[in-house]
Amino acid sequence: MTIQKTGRIDSWGPKIFLGSAAGDIASACLTAPDKSLPFPGQTRAILGVIDDLLSQMGSGSEGLIHAQLWLADMAQWPEFVPIWNEWVGEGTPPGLSVVQMAASRRDSLLEIRVWAARPHV
Repeated sequence: MTIQKTGRIDSWGPKIFLGSAAGDIASACLTAPDKSLPFPGQTRAILGVIDDLLSQMGSGSEGLIHAQLWLADMAQWPEFVPIWNEWVGEGTPPGLSVVQMAASRRDSLLEIRVWAARPHV
């Protein structure tokens, strides 16, 4: 089985890829590229990168199976909901689990991981 990787990061910390795909499943996980943004900006930036990564791997938000959200502060959950709902649209939203985190970088307000189907593989 071929594993596709995209979004290589090796400029600081551990060397990672933000997106990976194998068979008919793609996954992406990241924090905001610009940590200086407020919570809504970090959220939108992450979702934008996820769109790009999934596209590179032959998927998209319409193929979402499940998402996991880590929040540095659960009080920001109400801010997340409308941004998320706009992003997933009116189709069939994925499962979503939400937990509070202690981020490895204190400037990360959230982290999102998604799993999506790759229907054209």
